[in-house]
Amino acid sequence: MFDETFAHLEKGLKTSAAKQSVIAHNIANAKTPGYEPMDFDAELNKAVKRQDNKKVLIEEEMAALSDNSIRYSAMSKLMVSKLNVWRNVVSQGRK
Repeated sequence: MFDETFAHLEKGLKTSAAKQSVIAHNIANAKTPGYEPMDFDAELNKAVKRQDNKKVLIEEEMAALSDNSIRYSAMSKLMVSKLNVWRNVVSQGRK
């Protein structure tokens, strides 16, 4: 019933939500002594630590948070749009 777009959007939303969690965790622990920030892509690929002197760079994290929020919002809007198309198809079928 659903095309591949839903599967891709779902994967994108899940990935974006996981990335948001990592970024938020980095921001929340920015002032924690000895905290080493997590890099989502590095964690995902099981890579090693960041190269930025093991410090949270709040400007970079806030930029990443903003970028990820925009991506998540866009994917959410696409998902809603696709669901609305299906809703219209189903409601037209009842007439």
